[in-house]
Amino acid sequence: MNVNLKEQLLPGTFEFMLNELMKKEIDISMFDQNYKNDETGATAIPPRVLIKLIIYGYYKGVNSSRKLMDFSNENVIARALCEDMKIHWTTIAHFISFNNEKFKEIFVKALLLAEELDLVAWEELGVDGRRMQSNASIDMSGTKKELQKRLETFKRMADKHVAKHLKRDKLGELREDKRLYEKRQKRLQNKIREITDFLDTMESKKGKCVEEIKSNVTDNDSTMIRSSKGV
Repeated sequence: MNVNLKEQLLPGTFEFMLNELMKKEIDISMFDQNYKNDETGATAIPPRVLIKLIIYGYYKGVNSSRKLMDFSNENVIARALCEDMKIHWTTIAHFISFNNEKFKEIFVKALLLAEELDLVAWEELGVDGRRMQSNASIDMSGTKKELQKRLETFKRMADKHVAKHLKRDKLGELREDKRLYEKRQKRLQNKIREITDFLDTMESKKGKCVEEIKSNVTDNDSTMIRSSKGV
């Protein structure tokens, strides 16, 4: 089957933009000093071809040299970006290994220009099946009722600390001891303010069984997951 590779790069697509950038907009002359034909006279792969293949591979979730080699042979758009050149995985590995800092610079420029053309979407990131550590405090999790109860507990603790603080002040406690109580009091007041502000605008989260599940004051998008290492 005869395929016109140039016609596979349609205007308005990421791959078309990438091909045009490497030809007109982005200066890749920094790679020229490392670009030399080998001693046997075999066809060398121009840096622009390797850069286009690697960036397009990242765009499609392909990020290993062996997979990029297969990708350049099996994907018609990748093959068009490679200008129908056959690229061995060792060439890709060598290029990214010896030019990684320079490549990162080109990669960032390509992303910035793609963003200006609305070809890169930043709005949402989906992570499927992977557990990621959150910056949420497990002590600040609970249903609305539980958080209200915790708020009252913190208020009682704050009152208790204040009373103890005043009592020790009258007895002439050391300054170090006073600073310790002030620090605890400040921490409690911060927790009280955080929970109070959260409860003012809180909308209860519903689980699969319509029952309320725990919300989190520090990061309400987080969810507690139990594992062999705990929660």
